[in-house]
Amino acid sequence: MRIGILTFYKVANFGANLQGVSTYYYLKNHGHCPVFIDYQSEFTEKEWQKKSETPQGRAHKEFVNKFISTQTPLCHNEMEMERVVRDFQLDGVIIGSDAVLQHHPFITRIERGQRKPFRLSRPRPESIFPNMFWGGSLAERIPFAMMSVSSQGSLYKFFTSKTKRQMSDALLKMKYISVRDTWTQDMIRDVNSSIVTSITPDPVFAFNSNLKDIIPSKNEILEKFHLPERYILVSLFSQSVTIDRLVALKDMLMTKGYSCVALPMPHGYSFEHPFSLSIPIPLSPLDWYALIKHSSGYVGSNMHPIVVALHNTVPCFSLDNWGNSCLFNFGRNDSSSKIYHILGTYDLLDYRVEIKNGKCNFDVENIVEKILNFPYDKVRQISTQKYNEYCSMMDSIMDSLIEKQ
Repeated sequence: MRIGILTFYKVANFGANLQGVSTYYYLKNHGHCPVFIDYQSEFTEKEWQKKSETPQGRAHKEFVNKFISTQTPLCHNEMEMERVVRDFQLDGVIIGSDAVLQHHPFITRIERGQRKPFRLSRPRPESIFPNMFWGGSLAERIPFAMMSVSSQGSLYKFFTSKTKRQMSDALLKMKYISVRDTWTQDMIRDVNSSIVTSITPDPVFAFNSNLKDIIPSKNEILEKFHLPERYILVSLFSQSVTIDRLVALKDMLMTKGYSCVALPMPHGYSFEHPFSLSIPIPLSPLDWYALIKHSSGYVGSNMHPIVVALHNTVPCFSLDNWGNSCLFNFGRNDSSSKIYHILGTYDLLDYRVEIKNGKCNFDVENIVEKILNFPYDKVRQISTQKYNEYCSMMDSIMDSLIEKQ
């Protein structure tokens, strides 16, 4: 089959790149012809062009173009997408994974400002319903399936009745829907209680299997980045942790025989650190994956480092920067964090502390104790289960795409 893939794959984001490549190789390995649909609004296209001009931005783009050989021309709207579906003779489309099922109503965009008391955030058009990640009228003509989609914590209680009806109509056109987290599952249930969804793994949980002969070995990584045998990666989205606390973490891990190594975010380093070792940028997403896979541990922000660590049975501790905030930017503690969901499925919620109002205070001794006493057997068993769930999901998706209309 010729299968289109519609997701955020061509962005400056390690996890998004790996998700896309994992899905691409799964389909190739199973004898299909995957085609990535390059869908971006004009707003996002301009934003991406700016980021792709940086060395790290080019690294993301080069990785995507190297491993995803079949991509459509850029599509800004449904009419252009209809043309590429026809030109590439697609038999079906898989939407996802990633935060492709977002909607942020006007009232939820009001935030506390810096120069003024309040400001109105401007989300990308792709994160406001309707858009092509919901299928549009194309889903009436060829089969569409949603794979491990996420709403990125969209505050669905603020959706209007009209919006919910329109969302329901779009979702009912799908041949298959699975979600990545309980928050998205609850959102869909709120939109239409008759739509049943299952929670399925992120495609990165199958990266080892889908690209097993391509991932650099540990020796290659140690040699390339001049790393010691036992290293623990530390990565922060911003300066949410004080230097003094990072020094304490470094010193305590050193007494246990581990070296701390700073790992950049996709936007580079926006935090100062006391570590003598740091990974330089530009950094390939493939090397980023391998650095975590072969490490002795990961401490830091963002979701996909936690996914990669758990998938490879690597000790990890999340300084969670996700989850909804109220009008004054304080966390709601409403379980909307995608990291909260993932660690919960592993019964590892005590391996997480929240970043509140830009600050993260944690007990250094507790983090070190958690890293040293990581439940390897339990994590390995659950990761195997997640891989089996991934395989079952992909079987169901393929079955849904070949059903007679």
